Amino acid sequence: MDTGSSVTWVTCVASPFQAGDYSYLKSTTFMRVTCADPDCVPYGAYCAYPDDECPFTLKYISSGLINGIFVKDTLTFSENLRVPSMMFGCGFPADAPIGEDFTGTGVMGLSNHPVYSMATQFGSVFSYCIGNMHDPSYGYNTLILNEGLLLGNSTPILNIISKNYVNLKSITVRGEVLDINPIIFDRDISHVGTIMDSVSAKTLLADDAYNALRDKLKQIMAPVSAEAMCFYNLQPTQVPEVQFIFEQGAKLSLGMEALFSPGQSTPNVQCFNGVKPTSVTLEELLVRNLTLIGINAQQFHNIGYDYTTGRMYISKTDCDDLPL
Repeated sequence: MDTGSSVTWVTCVASPFQAGDYSYLKSTTFMRVTCADPDCVPYGAYCAYPDDECPFTLKYISSGLINGIFVKDTLTFSENLRVPSMMFGCGFPADAPIGEDFTGTGVMGLSNHPVYSMATQFGSVFSYCIGNMHDPSYGYNTLILNEGLLLGNSTPILNIISKNYVNLKSITVRGEVLDINPIIFDRDISHVGTIMDSVSAKTLLADDAYNALRDKLKQIMAPVSAEAMCFYNLQPTQVPEVQFIFEQGAKLSLGMEALFSPGQSTPNVQCFNGVKPTSVTLEELLVRNLTLIGINAQQFHNIGYDYTTGRMYISKTDCDDLPL
């Protein structure tokens, strides 16, 4: 699922990366989407002729390009829940679309868009709860469409070009507010702003915020590798609570699992999840004042979106305790 994009796509049968089960040529409810279709307008620049199939191209931070075509078909979730004539992408990625660990066969776009977004097909209200991302046996991760669980304090969101922007006001460590000018989190003519994103694993912090948080954690924790911020056999009790405080009081509380990730070849070594935007090679992100809050930072929280009121709800919780 991706709150940073409105496009839903699946890998199709001919995908060189990982062939999916979907073959639109075998579907009895499939409808072709051409460049002349009004819904193809945002992608019309890639069209040569009106009768061409409507193309799409997506770029995730940690991946190469994903190319494909748009189609319309009926999406079936259960016997009583179907979305007819849903426009989605039939993708042909050559490599893992979202980092090397990606093993899925598509992405559900949950940003706000009247045509492409899965969220808007279900009333523009949804929620998800993410538990331990590093435990493959964790069975309580939850996505609720149509109604959603809107729990905890809320903060305004602004949707621009399929990105959900929020107003991050401060970062605290053990309750101490870090010395960061909050203007670097704002979206204006000179700043990119703060984006909530569920498809990116790591969190990008504007350079000044990254430096302040890294330096404070180094001061408290004394890592074995100061540059990479890595620790041997790190325990939750060794990690101070970090909070991201948003406008009107909503907050994310980050512990060890949210701030650090184990190495693939050295699982007993935990390294800091934060990344500077200037270390990301994606051309449009080569700016100092971008903050993107990834899914690792959202662990052990229920996140609710209400696009009808323009608000996001945050509640720290164990996903197995949700009032379902």
